[in-house]
Amino acid sequence: MDKINSDNLKITNIDTYDDARKILAEALVKLGKNNKDVVYVSLDSSAGAFGSSFKKIFPERHFEFGIAEQNGMGEAAGMAISGKIPIIAAYVPFVSYRPFEQIRDDVCKTKLNVIIIGNNSGFSVSALGPTHTVLEEVGVLRSLPNMTIICPADGVEYEQVLEVASKIKCPTYIRVTRIKSKRIFDNDHKLIFGKADVLREGVDVTLIATGTMVSRSLEAACELEKKNINAEVISMSTIKPLDEKAIIKSAAKTGKVVSVEEHSIYNGLGSAIAEVLVKNCPAKMKFIGTADEYAPVGTYDELMDFYNLTPQKIAAQVMEFYNNF
Repeated sequence: MDKINSDNLKITNIDTYDDARKILAEALVKLGKNNKDVVYVSLDSSAGAFGSSFKKIFPERHFEFGIAEQNGMGEAAGMAISGKIPIIAAYVPFVSYRPFEQIRDDVCKTKLNVIIIGNNSGFSVSALGPTHTVLEEVGVLRSLPNMTIICPADGVEYEQVLEVASKIKCPTYIRVTRIKSKRIFDNDHKLIFGKADVLREGVDVTLIATGTMVSRSLEAACELEKKNINAEVISMSTIKPLDEKAIIKSAAKTGKVVSVEEHSIYNGLGSAIAEVLVKNCPAKMKFIGTADEYAPVGTYDELMDFYNLTPQKIAAQVMEFYNNF
């Protein structure tokens, strides 16, 4: 892909794939060195959730709670009240659902600076079945007052996300994939909380994607170009709060909007976009994501194909949507 500019944004032309957990491990250590108030809370997952290096360097700032997730979240809230910046991480179901009451009442109600990291999101560990393949937690967590949600698009954003989250001073949920993510941005890119990035300008249809689906949406746009459909592609790394101005501006230009997410089409990115459009700029809209069901067991690639989330199948769905209006 050739480099293009959109404001201060640059897209890389090199096919590189990043291990999010490795990058986060390095970012966590860096943040810990720069800020003595950063502490790491793990839930039977200090190694699997990228915390091993931090634990070795700052053993007095690492707290392991095993499978007592509610206790871990409650303690993280207490640490935040004491002026610390707790980063608490585990598999998505164990860090978002088991301690949900503590997230709601201890963290969000008090608007505490607790950074919650949901590892292995989407189909990352789909071979473990529907208990671990969580496709609806964004919808659950975005319903909470004061909660903010970030879903990095590539390794460049993963490198910055912990520092960005530490400065928000609100409860923050970061959605992390286990699958190596394709590099989109070059090293000059800055992850700005609450700001979308227009990766490709277009006039026919708008594709708004988050996380793993950003690179696939860019590839889908290239496929659509072969069919003379000029698609605008927007990376929405901050799911809550949304960059409403970017959504409205693009929808007003194209009149057709497609959301693309590795998440249920209910209550996730697509629903959030629709809420913005219905109030400000009504437009035709299509939701690309998973159905209202528990995912079957399979490999990552098998399930991405099963749910029509490959670049080719995204392009086919967008083309059908575009041709019907």
